[in-house]
Amino acid sequence: MTYNILKLIRLEQWAKNLLIFLVPISATKLEQEIFYDLFSIFIGFSLIVSSGYIVNDILDLESDRAHYIKRNRVLASGKLSIYQGKIISVVIFLCGVLILFATNPLVLLFSLIYLLLSVLYSKYLKYIKFFDISLISIFFVYRTYLGSLATDIYISNYLLLVILFSSLALVTGKKLSIHLDENLDYSKVKKSIGQNYNSKFLKRIIQFSLSLTLITYNLWVFFSLDSLKLVFIFANLFLVLFSKRFYNLSLSSKTEDFISILKIDKILLFNFLLFNFFTLFGILF
Repeated sequence: MTYNILKLIRLEQWAKNLLIFLVPISATKLEQEIFYDLFSIFIGFSLIVSSGYIVNDILDLESDRAHYIKRNRVLASGKLSIYQGKIISVVIFLCGVLILFATNPLVLLFSLIYLLLSVLYSKYLKYIKFFDISLISIFFVYRTYLGSLATDIYISNYLLLVILFSSLALVTGKKLSIHLDENLDYSKVKKSIGQNYNSKFLKRIIQFSLSLTLITYNLWVFFSLDSLKLVFIFANLFLVLFSKRFYNLSLSSKTEDFISILKIDKILLFNFLLFNFFTLFGILF
């Protein structure tokens, strides 16, 4: 039961919400009080987002059951009932609201807006051309902005652009992966992608986004950090290797879920971790 609940709330997806910590880390504002508040916000926000995941799973129940991988999800497979899913969604939503209300009511307001947009995306917007890729990219920027909002720490525009373009690459890679996946016999999302885009266009968007990620990353390093360090050369190297690997995996229909492919593909994970390690090392030391 506990395992199924953890799967239902998609605990592994909470990794995306670590972007909340990015602003104080990049600004080297490492006071204990800041991180204590941000940890509470991370938990509260993640619970609210997870309640939205459950709502989305209920809305997408039939399409998930037709998907060769998603049919194993907790609700689609019947491991938990729809009623149980609704109860869990309400409980974790209320817990998240209480945590954020006690920590930072303004962040709570922005979190509720995020939840509303994510439900609208799942129900309607993911079938509308350009909204389907741009809104998810904005969600990643939104997470980063929450960290700035909660701490009142300035966030570099270049850093926001790094998040925007890197997430655009990830989202477009997901769309391309679905579009090229021959195992999907029936998928409303795949049909929508096919109507809105072709493979050539999606490939160009990924290439464009990954290139701009590299450019804006170096602009951020040059203009926003106090000193330039040799370590960022290594960070650039692993960013390039990560980008190349991710693009090739997208062409092989393996990037529909970024967190899942990170766990499966050791080369991608290795490059991702080393890029982040050298970046953090350059910031903190």
